[in-house]
Amino acid sequence: MRPRPSGARWLAAPAAIALVVALLAGCSTESVTPASSGTVVYAALGATAANPGDQVAVVAAATGQLGTPVTVGTLPSGLALLPDGSDLLVAVKAQDQLAEVDTGSGKVVRRVGVGLEPDAVAVTPDGTTALVANFGDDTVSVVHLPGLTAGPIVHVGGQPVALAITPDGHQALVVNYRDGTLTPVALPALVAGAPVPVGAGPLAVSVPSATEALVADFQTSSLTPVSLPALVPQPPIALGANPTGIEQGPAGSVTWVSAGNGITPVSLVGGVVGRAVPIGAPAQCIAVSHGDRAWVCSGDKALVQVDLASGTVLRTVDLDGIPAAAVVGVGS
Repeated sequence: MRPRPSGARWLAAPAAIALVVALLAGCSTESVTPASSGTVVYAALGATAANPGDQVAVVAAATGQLGTPVTVGTLPSGLALLPDGSDLLVAVKAQDQLAEVDTGSGKVVRRVGVGLEPDAVAVTPDGTTALVANFGDDTVSVVHLPGLTAGPIVHVGGQPVALAITPDGHQALVVNYRDGTLTPVALPALVAGAPVPVGAGPLAVSVPSATEALVADFQTSSLTPVSLPALVPQPPIALGANPTGIEQGPAGSVTWVSAGNGITPVSLVGGVVGRAVPIGAPAQCIAVSHGDRAWVCSGDKALVQVDLASGTVLRTVDLDGIPAAAVVGVGS
């Protein structure tokens, strides 16, 4: 899964980024019908600045059938499921809100104000805290769960665009697009540490193991490994295309990166880059489900399902907007 930036960010980035989602703002509603049973893919529908989206698409993973979308507010930009899958959290960028969707009913059940232009959200492993990266005011909002109540604000680097939480729940790693840095935030103390330099224009971060984090550096077409817990950046891994998202593969030894017009496997041992799987359009983000399947956010207003074992496209699901982020969960 992966956040997509706002208009301000795209103006600051190279022209190639214009192909990716330009997030802007709008309104909300609390509607929708239940998700399908079984594995479900949720996709935040971003759009161009001229045609902002306001929904989360619901797709049955087994069949590719579309369920009733959830109207959450203009420019949903980041998604995170609670550990038990009961609720989906949505960063609603244009409204400076975090919305909570009950996955059983498919309805928005709570909202809370966060910082300016929230771009991504992550949940601690124990399910008690959500952290929201606010692109517009260089902060991370803390939201207490359950109940969705606002907590403290943590100041980080310039234009935080993505964040991930370590498996032990003791640290959040926030990547800052403008600064080209990663800011560690100690949990539960909520103390920001010194920024760690990574590549230019980082858009995504993943923690595939207790000893390493990976940062997707859009402007340098590379991944920057960062050793944990020392937070020491390692030599970058060249990808040959601009990365937008990172997801751990089911095997555990390979990370998959959405970059350029496809997805690329990268070995966690030695950083060996494998052959890309093309999807025929800009790959905006990626979500991996059980059983060696990936769902890739396509700039052609679609979700593309890929069999990771064979590297083949299984199906394309057309959507009503450009997907800016995706996450895989279980419906009712």
